[in-house]
Amino acid sequence: MKHALRYYFMFICLGILPGLASAQQDPQFSMYMFDKMAVNPAAAGSKDAMEANLIARDQWVDIQGAPRTVAITLQAPVASQKVGWGAEIMSDQTGPTTSTSVQGNYAYRMRLSNGQLALGLGLGLYDYVIDFSQINYKDQNDPYNSYGRSQKLAPTAEFGIYYYSHSFYAGVSLNHLIESKLTNEDYDSAAAFVPHAYFIMGQGYQVSPNLVINPSIMIKFAEHAPPTGDLNLNFLLSNKLWLGVSYRFQYGLVFMAAYRISPAFQVAYAYDFGIGGIGSVGGGSHEIGLTLDLGNRKTVQTSPRYF
Repeated sequence: MKHALRYYFMFICLGILPGLASAQQDPQFSMYMFDKMAVNPAAAGSKDAMEANLIARDQWVDIQGAPRTVAITLQAPVASQKVGWGAEIMSDQTGPTTSTSVQGNYAYRMRLSNGQLALGLGLGLYDYVIDFSQINYKDQNDPYNSYGRSQKLAPTAEFGIYYYSHSFYAGVSLNHLIESKLTNEDYDSAAAFVPHAYFIMGQGYQVSPNLVINPSIMIKFAEHAPPTGDLNLNFLLSNKLWLGVSYRFQYGLVFMAAYRISPAFQVAYAYDFGIGGIGSVGGGSHEIGLTLDLGNRKTVQTSPRYF
């Protein structure tokens, strides 16, 4: 019955995603498995204690103007354990565009089989800037060459469903449900947020007291492009050291490692290695993550709750 519920939930998620997905506009994160709230608001407060995360990412280091992202997240359950909350602050720069966002997340959890089913909502605000003077125009008569700096405050909303137990998780989320325009100008009606979607799923297998194997997957759906995603395989050694590798569709490989320096502090690093296309000419991508637990976890599970 427990496994049937898991797969039933998975098929529901996969069934509704293709019809609701649209263009992907959010930053790429390789180590999403350490902070699910970065892609799904329903994961807010799903840890056993208040937790803070810092993620810094430098993508395609050989390409001028490639994405650079810094994000800070904070999440915690409330005393009743039925509600979780979270907050996100993110800065993302890509070429002539810079966005700074603040978002609050709310999740309500209910017991389902041996786990918890959470419904989550996120509401936020983007400060979106486009500096057209930073663009090198091959055609100096291009109409965009006459524009200067555009700045717009754009609201956003997210919805997510997230199921998790001691050793399994699965979730689906829809982002940018408010299709906010990103400029104050009338010249480009396409400059707007559109919804896009994520599906995540992972399972932990404790094969010995000092080894946990965690295969997982993330699928991203985007408009005018085939679905993409990551297949991940991580190993937890002695409940302290993570070692993992991911295959990213249509891109290449991701190598990652994380070490829990103390029960309250973890440091992580990921390197994206492109094999073809933009990955082979753009150089690698670097991602650093810091995790701080701000309270004692209440329980110790047979299969550690690293998600």
